[in-house]
Amino acid sequence: MRRARAFANKITEWELISANIKPHLADMPFLQGLVDELDALIAQAKGLDREQELARGRLQDVVHKRQEIEKQGERLRGRAASHLKGSFGFGSDNLVQFGVRPTKGTRGPRKAKATANPATPTPAAK
Repeated sequence: MRRARAFANKITEWELISANIKPHLADMPFLQGLVDELDALIAQAKGLDREQELARGRLQDVVHKRQEIEKQGERLRGRAASHLKGSFGFGSDNLVQFGVRPTKGTRGPRKAKATANPATPTPAAK
């Protein structure tokens, strides 16, 4: 965006000098060629600027569509991977051929939470 504003500022400067030279062309006819060239260049630059803005808008639309497709693809891949894990088992090496990581190893048996039992006497300090 910063470059677009800089380009717009340049176009404005070109328009300013062209507009301010035109009243003086009777006194300085040698500038007529430059002013005509500058006016043609200004028209071309404005056209390109409009085209660039349209392209920027199209790019943004394409990016949003791509991101939505990416979300849908990941959602479908996750569902397929879940079905494969259910069919082959979570740790099966057959999952690798589908690009799914098997779950290796277990944490071991869960330990029972230690709860303080108020009925158990605690040794009294003497």
